[in-house]
Amino acid sequence: MTRLSLALLFLTGTIHGQSHVPWGQITDIPALAAQSENTLFYVSSYTSVYTHTAVHMDYDLARRDADAFLKAHPDTPTYLVLNPAPTQTCDDVPLPTVARGDGSLATLSIVGYGSGLSYIQKRPGCNPTAATLSFAQATNGAIENATFQGFSIDANHIDASGCEFHGISQSTFFDIACGNARPEADHEMEFGNAGEVTEGQDSSLRLYNLKAFDSVGAGKGAVLTPMWQNGSLAGVTLVNEGTKAYSHQFSRVQVVGPGLVTCSIVPTLTPTLSTTNQAVFPVISTVIYGFITGATIVNAGKCGDTTQLYLLIQDGVPVMTGMKFSNMTQSQVWNLEPTGSMNFGEAWMPLSGNNSIIGEHPYTNQTVQIADYASGNRHINTYFDSPGVYGAALYGPTGSFTNAVFSWDGASYSGSSGYLLNDSNGGASEWRIANSQCTDSSTRFVAVTTSHGPLTNGDTPPANNVLEDIEICDGSNAVAWPTPVIPISQP
Repeated sequence: MTRLSLALLFLTGTIHGQSHVPWGQITDIPALAAQSENTLFYVSSYTSVYTHTAVHMDYDLARRDADAFLKAHPDTPTYLVLNPAPTQTCDDVPLPTVARGDGSLATLSIVGYGSGLSYIQKRPGCNPTAATLSFAQATNGAIENATFQGFSIDANHIDASGCEFHGISQSTFFDIACGNARPEADHEMEFGNAGEVTEGQDSSLRLYNLKAFDSVGAGKGAVLTPMWQNGSLAGVTLVNEGTKAYSHQFSRVQVVGPGLVTCSIVPTLTPTLSTTNQAVFPVISTVIYGFITGATIVNAGKCGDTTQLYLLIQDGVPVMTGMKFSNMTQSQVWNLEPTGSMNFGEAWMPLSGNNSIIGEHPYTNQTVQIADYASGNRHINTYFDSPGVYGAALYGPTGSFTNAVFSWDGASYSGSSGYLLNDSNGGASEWRIANSQCTDSSTRFVAVTTSHGPLTNGDTPPANNVLEDIEICDGSNAVAWPTPVIPISQP
């Protein structure tokens, strides 16, 4: 087997430089290389090795040498520089965690040329793992002062997730995309590990421009209208076959809407499709595409009120959550983009509270675009794009949404609610939703729903929850729960 030695790598693949990268700024690779305190390992300095017994990819070879160097020099900032092109990985090796002289932990930083250019993809035929990119579990502290920038992680529908970042603090993630987890996976990307409450906690992170994705592709624009008879689903009417073809393997349809609480048995059905073309993917094989032609009823169900029940059509490899924040606190987050048709675009779990989250942009009709089970999260300037059922489902006790905007394709809008205040069992006890607007309108839009059903303009929200200036979005430009005007007392 041919391998570059570490000594040779010092001549051809490393550069030493001068100071730490300023957090929160785009890392320029030549400037990084010019800083004498840093050591850089370039994937481009390696050549993949193929034998009849093993495959050693250029990325894996570079990782082995970079990891070894970091373990020998834990106080030296060490970076792996990716190619501006796709590369593959086959090794099942998490990023190292090494104790520095000051007691904190170091890991290997990774920088690329942008998430649209630099890709790390799981190689077909290699052993499946929990995540294509992750850290080695540490039990003696948190990883600090690492940088991850400008690349995509593609699990290639082999691994259970693209990325898992557990037990890291005071670090920066910029322009990172993670996706293509295997079907029925729990998440595409995860921050923090709830199973290791202390060792797995992330804190004081700066996250910029993160994306969760699936590349199989998803259909768009199809509309089916349900037909009811005595509270049971009797059939469907095809309104629009779609503007983008759907996959036979992964398209699905479900009954949604505020009236679902009246169903003792929820109706179920499967879509029927034409056949127009097909595409071959490395692991999940051939995917056949076509347009929606109707649906087959599996169970007609039984519902008390069908006036607010609609059909939601989704497509794409089924994954529970795009971005899962299992144990992350006191962090600054900008521009999250979960793009696949998963159940939850983002999920903020109970241990992920007290974060500032600015400019989220979930789209591709996730069932719930943002679910928040935590306390104290501040969501600012969120852009909800085509929510499936709820834009935001609020299960945690406290938090806020400020200056949010809802937008959807009016032709395929299924009749969703903006916010779910789940005030049962101690949830949603003190939320503030202020200045919520829409770019589109629909008489079927429900601005706020609680555990007891939809709220209409003037209804009192659950105790200690504050609603201020929420647009009804029915075309009237009416605002519900306007901010109260407190008169100025006269002397």
